[in-house]
Amino acid sequence: MASATGSARAQLIAIGEDQTLFNWATDMAQDYVDDFIAIEGHRADVNYRVAACARPFEVTWEHHYDAVRAVNANDAYLDHVRRWDAEHGAQMVLANEPNSFFGLAALHSRNDGRTTEEQRRVLEQVGPSALSAIRLQRALEHRGAEMLRNSLEAMRNAAILLDSTGRVCAVTPAAEALLGSETVQVRSGTLRAMRPDVDASLQNIIGSALDNRKPTSELWLRTVRGPTLLEAFTLPRQDWAFGFAPRVIVTMKSPLGLSGAHPDRLGAAFGLTRAEGEIVSLLVQGHSRQQIATIRGVSVQTVASQLRTIFVKCDVNREAELVSIARAVIEMAAG
Repeated sequence: MASATGSARAQLIAIGEDQTLFNWATDMAQDYVDDFIAIEGHRADVNYRVAACARPFEVTWEHHYDAVRAVNANDAYLDHVRRWDAEHGAQMVLANEPNSFFGLAALHSRNDGRTTEEQRRVLEQVGPSALSAIRLQRALEHRGAEMLRNSLEAMRNAAILLDSTGRVCAVTPAAEALLGSETVQVRSGTLRAMRPDVDASLQNIIGSALDNRKPTSELWLRTVRGPTLLEAFTLPRQDWAFGFAPRVIVTMKSPLGLSGAHPDRLGAAFGLTRAEGEIVSLLVQGHSRQQIATIRGVSVQTVASQLRTIFVKCDVNREAELVSIARAVIEMAAG
């Protein structure tokens, strides 16, 4: 599109609630996007291009930019576009929805000059095809979130999926069972904790995962029902995505994540003590030996010793075997 409109660069932008979701321009360094975010270039009172936006598929250009700038010329944005040599051009709104905005633009440099009527006509013709491509990409990203949620659900994982903006895009049934005022809640599309200090820690581990500062972060929550472990895992970043695909998985593990009767059922099935049944139940939920020791208030050596006894009683040699047959028993009991 850039060459067809005589433009130094073509730009596709998606702006969501309070922040830029996606800003891609041909032949433009990442510093451009960082600079745009730093000056809050998504705001109409900052960016004359945003202020000049019209209805979907209506082209606006320098004539409209001039009118906005005559009333309110924002120095920060003017410095930005002049620094990146993209002051002129034309644009089109592709979609303007409650939580997201999509636009296509031809960015002209000083050498390109102001757009011509023919160049703007090309932009007008390209718009519908660009919107079709956006809708397909969004569908693929949402489908990816659904597929991942279904996989986690099938494995009975208590998991919450967050997109690149930190908003919740999926919650498994097992996680829904653990949500509450003592743990965490989904409020206005975000994951929050009731206590301010806990919420600050929660937002910190989510932020670390989103920024990939720490690929895995954990937070212990203390409740009257016992401790619950939250872990945030960073998913691989996609080079071309609008931000709706899952970016972070937050898992929840609790001693009561499974029914309180399961330790007794496991004990009855394998001839285990109550304590041994609880250890197997925790293993099934995905807890490590160290985590089980923390939950039960004993040493890792004590857990290892108990597991050796459990292996003998269950006639297995490895934890994976133990978890597999324990899951089968739980499923039989649930059926």
